[in-house]
Amino acid sequence: MRLSITVAILMTTLALPAGATMFKWSDANGKTQYGQFPPAGVEATRIKSKAPPQSAPARKPLDQQMKELDKQLEDQAEAESEAAAKQQNAEIRKQNCANAHKNITQLGYGGNRLAQMPDGSYQRLTEKDKQKMIKKNEDAIKEFCD
Repeated sequence: MRLSITVAILMTTLALPAGATMFKWSDANGKTQYGQFPPAGVEATRIKSKAPPQSAPARKPLDQQMKELDKQLEDQAEAESEAAAKQQNAEIRKQNCANAHKNITQLGYGGNRLAQMPDGSYQRLTEKDKQKMIKKNEDAIKEFCD
């Protein structure tokens, strides 16, 4: 019994300095001093202690964290898919631009050359048809070339 009372008193005594009041005063030389007990006859200012830090915010439930993670993964997969589609579209545009330039170069050689038609057959172009194809390829250059 005596031991438990002694331990209780000891614990109370050790806990006091942690919550002790602090004072600020100036000594005879004009220097600022701090301490728990100001000297007698000196005007001391009590220093208010800061509030203890707030505890960390409560964690979200695990199922909510899992839903948020799944949503993030879906958004990331969608963004990657969009980026891949943009890349593929850019490559197609580049190829269309190159084809249009190549076609205009070949149509500009002059003479009555054979031209491959969209169905795969070959045909000699009249000057009017050649001008139509040049115009069509110039429009393609405007559309696909940056």
